Amino acid sequence: MGFTIYYTSARTVTLQETEVIRTAATKACAGRSWLSCEPLNFFPNLYDGKLLGGSKPNFQPHPEDKRAAEISGLPDGRPGDLLEILAGISSEHKVDWELMHDYGPVGSIREGIIDPQALAQIEAIAKPW
Repeated sequence: MGFTIYYTSARTVTLQETEVIRTAATKACAGRSWLSCEPLNFFPNLYDGKLLGGSKPNFQPHPEDKRAAEISGLPDGRPGDLLEILAGISSEHKVDWELMHDYGPVGSIREGIIDPQALAQIEAIAKPW
């Protein structure tokens, strides 16, 4: 059974904004191994004009993936890093985010600030394996 952290723009976005946000996310996710969590992954289409994405934490990484991440020398990308990147995008591109996971709403990111309850909940699930 999988577990996914979802993020949805709190407002509708234009196609131009969507491309700018996708590019910013790709740049911000570079330089990490992303062993503990998938990097930002926006779905191909807008939903009711909103940008939607999801990332799965990796609770039991394969030993070969762990070894490859260690060899890379890159820092791990964890769920908290995912929220930090979304917060940066929120601040820079003036788009807020609604956060959910498979069991319901988690909180939000507003004007670049992560809702403390959302951060606590995501960090609780992100304990090292």
